[in-house]
Amino acid sequence: MSAKKFNPTDLISLVELEISVMKRYYNHTKDAIALSLIYFKLPRENEGYEEILERILRNTDAVFEEGEHVVALLYATNKTGASKLLSGIQEFLNEKPLDIIASYPKDAKDAKTLITKFQDDIKDNYGVLLDCLRIDEPIDIYEF
Repeated sequence: MSAKKFNPTDLISLVELEISVMKRYYNHTKDAIALSLIYFKLPRENEGYEEILERILRNTDAVFEEGEHVVALLYATNKTGASKLLSGIQEFLNEKPLDIIASYPKDAKDAKTLITKFQDDIKDNYGVLLDCLRIDEPIDIYEF
């Protein structure tokens, strides 16, 4: 089984939906109330790297590709689990380990804040602004 690919324009909607579902239904269990976003970059010639989706990511994970830039939405995965998964991907790609991870509820209490923090981390570390993380409406910024 492999992760499911989605249109990059669906990323924000899926994050908002999943957080809403967790807030409504899963407040009574700690296992189901976490999700994480991870970022990694594929080599420009990314032939053969579909194996990442097959071997490393789970069939419950959602993948959004923007050129060689990849964002994965990891359901029921906290920051520690996301870090382990991202390390495996970076090792597979022979990339230096760099955690670009944003997790709910650890890093933010809502989808827009989570996505903004994630985009800021990508920009600070890679100098990249991804269209799939663009929030067109103004949002409140909170410091954690």
